[in-house]
Amino acid sequence: MRKNCKFNVFIVFVLVCVCLQAQTRTSYKDVLLNGKPARLNLATGEFTLVGSKGQDSIVDAKLKNKDFSLESLNYHVVASGEKLLDIANQYGLSLQEIKVANQLKTTLVQPGQKLRVRNFEQQNQVETPKLSPEKNIKSDVWVVKPGETLYRISVNSGVSVKELKRLNNLKDNNILVGQKLKLN
Repeated sequence: MRKNCKFNVFIVFVLVCVCLQAQTRTSYKDVLLNGKPARLNLATGEFTLVGSKGQDSIVDAKLKNKDFSLESLNYHVVASGEKLLDIANQYGLSLQEIKVANQLKTTLVQPGQKLRVRNFEQQNQVETPKLSPEKNIKSDVWVVKPGETLYRISVNSGVSVKELKRLNNLKDNNILVGQKLKLN
């Protein structure tokens, strides 16, 4: 009986030692950080750049000088190799939504191009004369055409979505083909 007790104590001691050693052991994963080889410390989350001469340097993984202004959060700057569909998926938008919001005719985008990806209703709009889509004459009424949305009418007429909804007593963004909307 006494032998079994000593054996059990020994087993517990060995397990505790193994667990302590496992906790102190640092494991790394080889990764790329901004295109440079680095190692990620899985315990602390720190990145270590692997120097070309075998020298390592710790990198502060915190975001420094990152712009979190509303302006930067509402827009996406296209990086080299990015496609419009990838950008739309990244922000949970459909391809059509991002095209309409940015008045794009095609899905082609250029590196450095600035695309609106959030808060479409708050888009800064230049005051332009209210034009009917078929004629370049000022109009106080907009007749909804097939495929038009409240947002698209807002962009084309220069009247915000919020103002269109207020002027026409709309509770939501649903409109009907042929519906006449007041513009002022």
